[in-house]
Amino acid sequence: MNRRDCLKYVGLSGAALAATAIPGLAAAPTMRFRDLYSSGTNFSAAANKLNGQMIQMRGFAAPPLKPDIDFFVLTRFPQYKCPFCDTEAEWPANIIVVETKLDIPTDVTLLDLKGKLSLGTKTDPRTGFVSRVRLEDAHF
Repeated sequence: MNRRDCLKYVGLSGAALAATAIPGLAAAPTMRFRDLYSSGTNFSAAANKLNGQMIQMRGFAAPPLKPDIDFFVLTRFPQYKCPFCDTEAEWPANIIVVETKLDIPTDVTLLDLKGKLSLGTKTDPRTGFVSRVRLEDAHF
């Protein structure tokens, strides 16, 4: 190995190390909707293990519930109308509340998100919306 090759490998390993040391650049584990529950309403072992950690997810932004809230609902499949506005409709089995400081999507959009997984029942004090799974401080 010559000096140039040695410097190239040292530089590449340093870049890889830096990417894992900077939270925004580090790859977070990916969680899929089907991996959230083990049976019924019980969270899976994988979900419990990642609770409180940064994860990545992919899903569709559901139509907004209200224009002035700081969260939206992520669904496994596209929802072209508000899934909670029709009393006859059942809630989708696979939904996650996404809390973000970014602008809320206003149309059905496929998103790749990164946020802190939060499990357990929580009621939003402003809207009364009840959630069991959330991505907090999400970016997309």
